[in-house]
Amino acid sequence: MKLRECLLIIFLMLAPDASADSICVATYNLNWSNRRGDEVLAASEASKADVLLLQETTEQSEDFLRRHLAKPHPHFHSIGNGGRFAGERFAFASKYVLADVKFTPPSAGLFGFYTATLRHPSALIRVVNAHLTPFRIKRGSGIREAMSMISQTERSHEMEINTIMDSIDCQSPTSVAGDFNSISSFCAPKRLAELGLIDSFASVHHDADMHVTWIWPTRPLPLRLRIDYIFHTPHFTAAESRIIRRDGSDHSLVVSKLEFEAADNASVEASGIR
Repeated sequence: MKLRECLLIIFLMLAPDASADSICVATYNLNWSNRRGDEVLAASEASKADVLLLQETTEQSEDFLRRHLAKPHPHFHSIGNGGRFAGERFAFASKYVLADVKFTPPSAGLFGFYTATLRHPSALIRVVNAHLTPFRIKRGSGIREAMSMISQTERSHEMEINTIMDSIDCQSPTSVAGDFNSISSFCAPKRLAELGLIDSFASVHHDADMHVTWIWPTRPLPLRLRIDYIFHTPHFTAAESRIIRRDGSDHSLVVSKLEFEAADNASVEASGIR
């Protein structure tokens, strides 16, 4: 073996692991009626995520994913709330060990939320898997009824997001991600931004709301909205963020590569985060 080749091998062995400076987080609402496990796996593989936050899993899809994701994501956790709703379940699939995994039942809304502490080589990271109450507008409703239901759901979202924020310490590295069932100007995303969390996709795309994550086949035109988010504390900067569309779910997978900031606690406090 030539000297140059030997030096290259030694360099690669000694070079720091790039993953130690970043974490790749993905959120994906699978749609509980989705039977396309192959498409879910394709989206997961394309994301190259270190941790997947999944909503609307089922016991069947969880068994499938636990088996097929065992090598890249050996740490798999899932839960529901007694089968009260078809879309109630959550799952984590992680490259790294997850500790303190906890489900918080809904005090407002329908689904509650799922939290864990991810043991990354650089830090302990709190991850929050959220699925806020969907807007339920009855077929044939008029404008007045629809606006009333939106207002009612917004009140629920306000309580849901406040409960989530009350449960975590944002002085530590934290990501809150999932299906918010909210456009960015509605109360839940706005509340996180007011508290100092950063919308990772919007931080790297100036036209973020033009990139839809959910499509619903209404008439005469389908609804196309960005309602899935990955928020994070200022301990990170989003290096990139993508939306990956696959068949089977009405939602797309959203993935963000979050790089650790060198900022100290003082700079986090200065950002206004609580």
